[in-house]
Amino acid sequence: MILAFAAVLALSQTLTGSAGVSANVRVTHDNGTGGGYLSADQLVGGSYTDSVLFRCGTDRRQQNEPTLAIDPRNTAIRTSGSNDYCAIPTNFDAWAGFYRSNDSGATWTDSLLPGYKLDTSTQGTASPVHQMALGGAIAAGDPVQAWDKAGNVFYMGNNFNRGIEDGPSAAFRDNTGDVWVATYAASNPADSSTDGSRYVRTVILASNVFGLGSFNDKTGIQVDQANGNVYAAWSDFHGNGCNEIVFSRSTDHGASFSAPMKISSVCSNQGPNIAIGPTGQVYVSWFASTGGTFGQGNVTMGAAFASSLDGGRTFSKATIAVPFTPFVSNQFSGNGARQCGDAPFNCPTGQTFPRFDLAQPTLTTNGNDIVMAFQVALASGQGQIQATKSSNGGSSWSTPAAIDKEAKGHQFFPWITAANGMYSAVYYDSRADPNYSATSAPCNDSSGNGYACLNVFYTSSTDGVSWTTSQKLTSVPTNPNFEQFGGRTVPFIGDYIMVSAVGNAVEAVWTDQRDTVAGPDSDGNDPLGDTHNGGVCGAFSTCFDLTGGLDQNIYTANVS
Repeated sequence: MILAFAAVLALSQTLTGSAGVSANVRVTHDNGTGGGYLSADQLVGGSYTDSVLFRCGTDRRQQNEPTLAIDPRNTAIRTSGSNDYCAIPTNFDAWAGFYRSNDSGATWTDSLLPGYKLDTSTQGTASPVHQMALGGAIAAGDPVQAWDKAGNVFYMGNNFNRGIEDGPSAAFRDNTGDVWVATYAASNPADSSTDGSRYVRTVILASNVFGLGSFNDKTGIQVDQANGNVYAAWSDFHGNGCNEIVFSRSTDHGASFSAPMKISSVCSNQGPNIAIGPTGQVYVSWFASTGGTFGQGNVTMGAAFASSLDGGRTFSKATIAVPFTPFVSNQFSGNGARQCGDAPFNCPTGQTFPRFDLAQPTLTTNGNDIVMAFQVALASGQGQIQATKSSNGGSSWSTPAAIDKEAKGHQFFPWITAANGMYSAVYYDSRADPNYSATSAPCNDSSGNGYACLNVFYTSSTDGVSWTTSQKLTSVPTNPNFEQFGGRTVPFIGDYIMVSAVGNAVEAVWTDQRDTVAGPDSDGNDPLGDTHNGGVCGAFSTCFDLTGGLDQNIYTANVS
């Protein structure tokens, strides 16, 4: 889910690295370098451009919730995406960024998914999400991507408006919008170097319902490489509670999708992930709770799981397969808040931090084995990434165990994948925090001051049980606590990061704050331009001051 707002400026290097750390590559060139942003038309030699794309290439704004996928037909081709806030000054909200590399992630070409409100290109006006944007659903995000073997990449996300209360309860909101899957194909099917460069279409899978209805969010996508079937799952949030996981499939390479089918059982379901078994089994995991939307009664929380043995036509009854206590951000607020920042979002503990409360399990397969990973809260309060394994199709699971038994620091936002018989996992880790405490949010000292201490780590396994010594991927630590959202009052770094692997190619992607220009404020979390620092950008003001305080970016690194 994307969070609202703001403005920016700062320079960064495209490649940074240090001894023992893979080169970190900046994906989002919204700083006047790297060629700016191109339209889908320009990606295949056309000429269309507009004011939205121009501002996206220069304004140094925020990007988060990155996705990454490697082309199995040509592993030099990579695609990525994010919630891209570069569209705010012209399109008035964030949109889905689409980024492509043809040199194994060394350089990237940036663009936006066609269909944003001001998009008058042929591709944009033909998209059904364009009509939704014209009707008020001007935001788009929650990006996930998956390739088939024919040079097609399928890009899933949602678009929506942020909702205006239309009744006496906050549950009633004008949440127009939808969940969609876009297809990008090879511009020359005979040339794999053109894979994923030509925008083909966007298909709407489900639409939000006005008022006390539904809001489609938290997306997951996967492709069966054997038959090309595309599988999509997402969370359907209802105004009257008991949100569901729904599933849809395409058997015609993304041209159409089946009607959404509910596959969850209990309430409080969100964050689906999909994996494919060796003979076409479809496995779906997500976070669930038995306590209902508002957590009443005795509650069991953990990783829910369902499987299909007929290509996604029908599913087993979903269960909470692996109970665990999730590591979530509200344990650090003192009042149950998901994130804490400046007033009115300050918290009793005095700490500042973004939300990291989507404790979705991430899922992958290796032959007959299925492995899930998730962020667990230990009894001490420390956040730890743990994994569990099933070798019988999900009928039973091993006791969850740490993939990185680091005694210091919080770990969160895991993502796992598998290729060539090897599991790969990435996650954020705050072991570099000089003031680490199990009862403090990452990168906070006892007075609530913030600083750069968060890194991305990688580990691998051949059996899903024993994991290698972790490897730091980030060349510099990042401060996740910059208050860049809500009019520079709260931090936000998205709900996930990712790793993708095909053959021997492994690449990670994450949200990074290294290019953010900090203000001189004493707590270390205020970006330059904030009124706390003598700037002109106060809380909830639509302010584009070009100071560099909002320069949040997507970075990648190949894993050696």
